[in-house]
Amino acid sequence: MRSHGLFALAVLVSMTSPAHADHPKSADEIVAEVRRATEQYQDMAVSTLDLARPPMLLYVERDGVWQLAGVEYALTAPPRPNPLSGAEWHRHEASCHYRDYKEAPAPRAAECPPRHPESNEPFVLWHPAFAVAHVWAWIPSPDGPFSEENRALAPYGGTPRPSGHPHPRSETELAYSQVTHRVAGGVLILVAVLTAWEAWRPRRFPWSALSSIVFVLFGLYLIPTSDPESWPWGPGTFMEIFTDPLVLQHKLLALVPLTYGVIGALRSAGVLASSYWYAVVPTLAILAGASLFAHFHDGRFHVDAIYLQHAAMGVTSIAAGALIFAARRTVGGEMLIRWGWPGLIGAMGLILLFYVEH
Repeated sequence: MRSHGLFALAVLVSMTSPAHADHPKSADEIVAEVRRATEQYQDMAVSTLDLARPPMLLYVERDGVWQLAGVEYALTAPPRPNPLSGAEWHRHEASCHYRDYKEAPAPRAAECPPRHPESNEPFVLWHPAFAVAHVWAWIPSPDGPFSEENRALAPYGGTPRPSGHPHPRSETELAYSQVTHRVAGGVLILVAVLTAWEAWRPRRFPWSALSSIVFVLFGLYLIPTSDPESWPWGPGTFMEIFTDPLVLQHKLLALVPLTYGVIGALRSAGVLASSYWYAVVPTLAILAGASLFAHFHDGRFHVDAIYLQHAAMGVTSIAAGALIFAARRTVGGEMLIRWGWPGLIGAMGLILLFYVEH
């Protein structure tokens, strides 16, 4: 909200001013009173929404004059049923906060850098992920009373994002994404080398399943690291995966190498017929490749360097699947699969190894 010059005032217990005592209270009396007032808030999971007591009042300032714009409600998770009919509850990621009010995402407090990566200001506090909803009761929003952003606040300072666009990723998030992509590239290059080594000449189990074992480990690695704030590492629940299309896509893509590894290992051990590998593996490669053409980190389609990299991955994955399907119907196709499959895995690895966020 800072882009609109908003000021959020926390209202922890009541919006009314407390009555002043005739004499100053002792520290013990103050603690006892605060305990009585906040007893109901000890368990975050049972917090409820009270329209008369919003946790945040949102103000805007212009020429020294403060004006109430609306309110913000916050709960540990979107309420079911939704008490704000028509409102969309937005997830505020778990974040580290610093002295200069900058934030950095982190799934737990222990992972917060002691100083902000950009400003070098000291760490102040961390909060877990929570769900928020806005009600623009005093300055109406062109996008509706419950919109995440209010374009009508633009004159108060800042440049509002176009309606429907998610929050831009921070430098920390961009760096994390770039590192995870490059780690994935290194792993796929290792898989390509192992696959080619296994195809060089017949090898006995378990040596014939080394690439499959790496695939399994790779899939298990991707499930938590693709979105560290979601299940299973982050505060997000398993069911919340299905409410975020990008997170859901990441988790489904993580299942692809895991499936490859399981099928490959069972095939190498003689437990599973080769026909399963020749049917399931290319099908998943084509489906996963096609999904990358609809993989948008900022919630909308536009051609930029990031999208082109995902498109290149998609083409490579589709080519790998098509290669297997075509080679099975071609004389000498087995040799084509033996060397073409690891070659395309290696090509995918190179794309990921040099992946950059812009």
